[in-house]
Amino acid sequence: MSDRQNIRAAFVSHNGAETRRVDSPELENGSLLVEMKSSGICGTDLEKLTGGYTASTILGHEVSGVVSESKSEMFAVGKSVVPHHHVACGSCYFCQNGAETMCEGFRHSNFDPGGFADFFRVPEYNVSRTGVHKFQSSSLSYDDASFAEPLGCCIRGLEKALHLRLLDRNGPASEEDLFIPGRIPTVNSALVVGAGPIGLLHMELLRSKFPKLDLVTVDIIDSRLQFAEKFEKAKTVTPNKSDGSFSKETRSLVGTPGFDLVIVATGSSKAFAEAIKCVRKSGAFLLFGAPAKGSTYLLDLQATLLSEMSLATCYATTEREISDALHLLEQGKISVSKFVTSKFPLDRIKEAMQIARSEGQVKVIITR
Repeated sequence: MSDRQNIRAAFVSHNGAETRRVDSPELENGSLLVEMKSSGICGTDLEKLTGGYTASTILGHEVSGVVSESKSEMFAVGKSVVPHHHVACGSCYFCQNGAETMCEGFRHSNFDPGGFADFFRVPEYNVSRTGVHKFQSSSLSYDDASFAEPLGCCIRGLEKALHLRLLDRNGPASEEDLFIPGRIPTVNSALVVGAGPIGLLHMELLRSKFPKLDLVTVDIIDSRLQFAEKFEKAKTVTPNKSDGSFSKETRSLVGTPGFDLVIVATGSSKAFAEAIKCVRKSGAFLLFGAPAKGSTYLLDLQATLLSEMSLATCYATTEREISDALHLLEQGKISVSKFVTSKFPLDRIKEAMQIARSEGQVKVIITR
């Protein structure tokens, strides 16, 4: 029996994640079998282990690999690719109006059995809708390529928050064209609440486009703050131990009426309540971290109206942002290799998930 007929794949179990031997998925016309090379552990993967994320139990989606078998004329065996697990249909109301992540097809498409597997199937639905992105492995490592999906999420979030647009949606955007500010001419100051992998990717993007940016970050973990200070040149703040407050201290660091942009890259409702106090009048606020189900916040509607604050949310990405993310990674415009703090083989997935929760980690990668 060949390796492809008896593959290892990670699944949610009663005591975390575990690998099992399963049959390799059968391909339908138009689909691909991809050999996993690198697959990043995402916060949603960790939440699935505890039941905190109920939309899906499939593990692994920040993935890069090689086409092992192809039933699509668009992809040859041996091609290096970044497949996308959630792909929009392209024809529904939401897709036709720039809200692809709200598409029903987007929510229901996925890999089989998942991105943490020796080999996994990318369905014809994904392949035919440009949900598989080619890249040249000679200029981009598989580890770095696995960041394309989370980086794409950050790009989409910043576009929504700052009312930015890409000039060329028919191909990779140039560095100069990636961010074209609309409402806010430039970002002079930004606060990122949560210095985990996603918060750091936001910082990396902002720093690359606005080198003189006054950047501040907040986190409760000292090692993350030290990382942000060293690699992103960010000023750092630890929340007050007694009440979790940080708004007064962070605002004092920039010497302005508030921040042009505030990004909440954590699911903490307390952090949200503090962060929203930090936006300047007519500034932008992006909720990116996923709060617990049922989380609420009492919003002063009149104050929000009079401040002309822009509120945006984002939780996913589409093919155009992934294409832009790959372009930035291949051109070396965004550096992500420093974020990889640990790598584990697939058969140590349980240990890897435990390590990913520890304070000293930024991004943990699973490999074959």
